[in-house]
Amino acid sequence: MRMLQMIFVALSSALMASSYAQDVASTPPPVKEENAAAPAPLPKSLRGRWSNPASGHSDLVEIEVLEMTTPRDGKALVTFWPYCRKSETPVVFERKLQVWRFTATNCSGNADQIHMRVRPVEGKNRMEGWYGGESSGRTVYLEWKQ
Repeated sequence: MRMLQMIFVALSSALMASSYAQDVASTPPPVKEENAAAPAPLPKSLRGRWSNPASGHSDLVEIEVLEMTTPRDGKALVTFWPYCRKSETPVVFERKLQVWRFTATNCSGNADQIHMRVRPVEGKNRMEGWYGGESSGRTVYLEWKQ
């Protein structure tokens, strides 16, 4: 009887180890940003609106891409009406994971900084996100024509 128990334990352990090895072998490695397909560059011109539900205000947002330094960053001029009628110096933007990040400064003599984070909407010529802080409830969207 003792011999049968030892055989049963040995077989059970071997089966569990085999099952674990198959699970590990079939698990794909995580996709790192560097290994992911190169992101599409931003369109040359984007236009949309910002909205602040707390105040009820909304207005125009425009981004004119001046240069794509790499597929993940570049320089642009930003209009965030009326707070940033036109950025006086090019805005450096970057892409991290799927999110494009813009920070506009030196806007028409206004000392404020405007932070925007937008991500592509799958299957559409549109990006959506927030400005001023993710939990602020303030939204922004941008669209473009092909």
